[in-house]
Amino acid sequence: MSKLVPWSFRTLSCWVSPGASFVAVASALLVLTGWTFDIEVLKRILPGMVSMNPATAIAFMLAGLSLWLLVREQSLKSQRVAQGLALLVLLLGALRLFGYILGTDQGPDQWLFAASLDDEPSPFPNRMAPNAALGFVLLGSGLLLMQRTTSRGRRPAEYCALLIGLVSLLALLGYAYQVTWLYGVESFIPMALHTAAVFHLMAAGLLFARRDQGWASFILSDSPGGALVRHLFPVMLPCLMLLGWLRLEGERRGMFAADMGTTMYTVVAILMVSLLIWWSARILHRADQARLHVEEDLERFFTLSLDMLCIAGKDGSFKRISPAFSTCLGYTTEELLERPFFDLLHPEDRDRTLAEMENLDCGQFPDHFENRLLCQDGTWKWLWWKAQSLPEEGLIYATARDVTEQRKAQEEIRLLNAALNERATQLDASNQELEAFSYSVSHDLRAPLRGIAGFTQALEEHAGRTLDATSQGYLSRVRRAAERMGYLIDDLLKLSRLTRAEMHVEAVNVSHQAESVLAQLRQREPQRQVECDITPDIIVHADAALLRILLENLLENAWKFTSKNPSARIEVGLTSTADDAKVCYVRDNGVGFDMRYASKLFGAFQRLHSMVEFPGTGIGLATVQRVVRRHGGKVWAEAELNKGSSFYFVV
Repeated sequence: MSKLVPWSFRTLSCWVSPGASFVAVASALLVLTGWTFDIEVLKRILPGMVSMNPATAIAFMLAGLSLWLLVREQSLKSQRVAQGLALLVLLLGALRLFGYILGTDQGPDQWLFAASLDDEPSPFPNRMAPNAALGFVLLGSGLLLMQRTTSRGRRPAEYCALLIGLVSLLALLGYAYQVTWLYGVESFIPMALHTAAVFHLMAAGLLFARRDQGWASFILSDSPGGALVRHLFPVMLPCLMLLGWLRLEGERRGMFAADMGTTMYTVVAILMVSLLIWWSARILHRADQARLHVEEDLERFFTLSLDMLCIAGKDGSFKRISPAFSTCLGYTTEELLERPFFDLLHPEDRDRTLAEMENLDCGQFPDHFENRLLCQDGTWKWLWWKAQSLPEEGLIYATARDVTEQRKAQEEIRLLNAALNERATQLDASNQELEAFSYSVSHDLRAPLRGIAGFTQALEEHAGRTLDATSQGYLSRVRRAAERMGYLIDDLLKLSRLTRAEMHVEAVNVSHQAESVLAQLRQREPQRQVECDITPDIIVHADAALLRILLENLLENAWKFTSKNPSARIEVGLTSTADDAKVCYVRDNGVGFDMRYASKLFGAFQRLHSMVEFPGTGIGLATVQRVVRRHGGKVWAEAELNKGSSFYFVV
């Protein structure tokens, strides 16, 4: 609800139907208690007034229970019980009406307390009054038709409530103005005052039983008409009734004549109605100003929106469009409003678009629907649509977004992925060829190398005594070169296998592996005295076998390049980066290297020291880099010539 519906009015409307049910049942119980124990004040409000018939009290009790069950909207069983009670109310009223029509005095209003009814001090037999019987027929009918709605959306129960309210209002005015014919029918007992009051409450309860439908929905709405009803009726009706009572009382007491009373009534009524009209007009004016302000805000959003907003009809024409349409498609607003948008659809998208428009009436529209529209320059733009249909108005509210560039980007990505897949296939084929080549080379080269090494050794043994020192040196160098070639082949095969090996990532203790590698190096060269400092329990998540290969290469290098330092020291530790990533390092105080050549460190066969100084194949650091890359990490080095080096890696 908007601010036009006061909080108190909303709260009151929620309790009208339950309150009317409670009052009807409570009043009936009090009246029946009065008849049971002969308590006059419970049977009639004031001495000398008409008492409520017990059958009337029973009918009010049934009607109150029925209304209470219908308002609660519980199970189907409860609804059927409520309709059964409403049918009984209708039958009680109808039987009494037929009795009056047929001229019989027998009816359900004599079934209870018959003796007490005959003793009533009234010129007429105490029966259910004709207007009360009519009220119960209308009340029962309204309760039975509570859930019914006509083809035009009207609710018969509301008309029943209106008639009940009119009958009861006449009776209440009759008592207030002391005009008998307003609450009674000649020759019959009149309607009791409290009967009229309960009927009036039940009429209101019947009207507000469905607050979201019909007249109640209109009264509680934030429309100007609803505001007018809420502000005028609660003030105007009581004031007019009070004004009429004052006029009659003044004439009866002789305070002024009839013509003077009529004149005064007319003048005061005109003033009062004029004030109410002016008051209501001010309220409606403020509401209209607020509405215009909201519409202006919406118009600004509609105009400034980067997305394309439109209202279209089922006839295939735009009813309203935002300026973004003109910006996107190049047409003027007038051209787009005059031209059916079906003419702008791409021929391949027309059937799909028509099918989705038909589904809109069923509330079905995909979250992602795209089609192409023709631009003024002859190009096509892809638009992404979201829409909602209002079938009763024959309109479609839609928003669109230009996704042409996104479609182009997606197409480029698709082509790029296709090219990458083709490239990956080619690379896979190349890798397989290289693997076959490596396998062939490793086996085909080993045989000649074994022949060179074997024949060289045989030549040394056979002709060693006849050869001079220079010749023997040549043979020794040939044999060592063959052995080195064998080592190179072995390292290359190991390097190629690192790429193909399957990884099993787990928690690995780097400290334990480093201790194991250094123990093997000590066994290989027991004469070396190297101080080793290993940080305990360095845990990383990696493949244990690959990490072992990495540590072997780094520690063997550290062992080798500290061989000329009598106070050799190797350190394995752990540090961290600014983002708390674990960084392992291997540090030594060996010969180090010039940082100008650090970029060549991790390439295959790249050496910064001669073979004479430090033997090796130049594959170790390339192997380290391959292991780190397989783990998605990184490796780098820091060093100073003749002071040592540090190798850092993250896996």
